[in-house]
Amino acid sequence: MRNVLIIDTETNGLDPNKGAKVIEVGAMLYSVEHKVVLQNISTFLPCDINPVEDINNIKAEWTQERVPVEASIQMLKWMGKSADAYVAHNAEFDKRFLRTINGLDGEFWSKKWICTKRDFKWPVQLFRQRLQDVCAAMGVTYADAHRALIDCHFIAMCFSKVDDLEQRLINATQNTFGKAGSFR
Repeated sequence: MRNVLIIDTETNGLDPNKGAKVIEVGAMLYSVEHKVVLQNISTFLPCDINPVEDINNIKAEWTQERVPVEASIQMLKWMGKSADAYVAHNAEFDKRFLRTINGLDGEFWSKKWICTKRDFKWPVQLFRQRLQDVCAAMGVTYADAHRALIDCHFIAMCFSKVDDLEQRLINATQNTFGKAGSFR
């Protein structure tokens, strides 16, 4: 496994079936061998309201600024082509919301997904599976959380401290949630 695409979303609610939307996407193309971020992208997606602003610190009006969202989605797809698998903390949640984004189709969904909350076996004792607990156990400072690219950065920093990262990622792809298309 050469590269993984670390992905995170920020949303304005918990359930896309109840009207919640993706309001930010962040992604990092991460080299497993070199343990370095090769490329990253972050973009807002427009929303009218953000009832969870106190959690993700994203003002709805920021998402209304004119940004090249379509180009960002295309870049995300291109980054995905360079990855052997996708990685997310609580991947089921992110995948459900990513499916609602226009332009993410076809080949993008053919990759295996690795959930660092459920599938990936961290080399430390964890009492809870929250990202902040993983960071604390791995010795990574956890600050300014709940912004998509920052949360991707936390995973990348934790990965950089795992000696047998490639083998652990391979093992994670063999878990229930790690198989391509296993949760939709």
